[in-house]
Amino acid sequence: MKEKVAQILGKPIEHCQLITQSSTTAIYNCDNKVVAKVALDDPFLVESEELMYEYLRNNSTLPIPKVFKREGEILLTEFIVHDELDQKEAEANAALHLANLHRISWEEGFGFVEDTVIGPYVQNNPQYDSWVEFFKRERLLDFATKAFAEGQLPEETYVRLIALCDELDQYLKEPKKSSLLHGDVWSGNVLIHRGEVVAFIDPALYYGHHEVDLAFIMMFNTFGDNFFKHYHQLFPIEDDFVEKRADIYNLYPYLVHLRAFGEGYLPYIERILTKYGY
Repeated sequence: MKEKVAQILGKPIEHCQLITQSSTTAIYNCDNKVVAKVALDDPFLVESEELMYEYLRNNSTLPIPKVFKREGEILLTEFIVHDELDQKEAEANAALHLANLHRISWEEGFGFVEDTVIGPYVQNNPQYDSWVEFFKRERLLDFATKAFAEGQLPEETYVRLIALCDELDQYLKEPKKSSLLHGDVWSGNVLIHRGEVVAFIDPALYYGHHEVDLAFIMMFNTFGDNFFKHYHQLFPIEDDFVEKRADIYNLYPYLVHLRAFGEGYLPYIERILTKYGY
């Protein structure tokens, strides 16, 4: 790998160490200066990541790694020094960054300028005027149908989820305007150094309702009460969000994880459907 990275950058690299590998990507740390992400099957995984980083750099103040270069299936980005210490102190800083991100809207409505990725999967991002319709069709129904076709989602659960989607406008609200979402705010994608967030990585961008990122943060316990207190001061959270909508929004990441990691995530989906009477 170090020879490939050196060739792409046009300068010598001493060491490239494998950090992590999945069935679809491998990530290397090269000399504590460069991160090399390699798409093992589909180059779109890194093409989309490059596009999303460039979009964030041009349209937001979210701290992200610098993109050095992409060549084919290899994306080279800046290595960000991080220690993951003082996470509680970093929560106020994270709230500021995400509130600022969520203030960015798209005059076209909901969706994105391109399809993007979440984990190993493509997120379809056609433009919609209705947030509820976008989330129903392009997130819940799209991923549920694919999980059913792949044998991960039982037919009975699939039918229950379709029934919820048929009445989704009873639970979700149309925001006054769309918000730019990071889309994948779990702790592994938030790099902290000396009590500050120094980078958000691996985005899954689209324009939607800002509550989606908040629900995702709750699901993964990415941040605690300090984050929500500061976020609420910057971008008010509606009183009924947690009880009425957070679990519905988290059906989407549960479907993503069901497809990626299997039946261990099915009980979470079924619990949510039962909560809402389906």
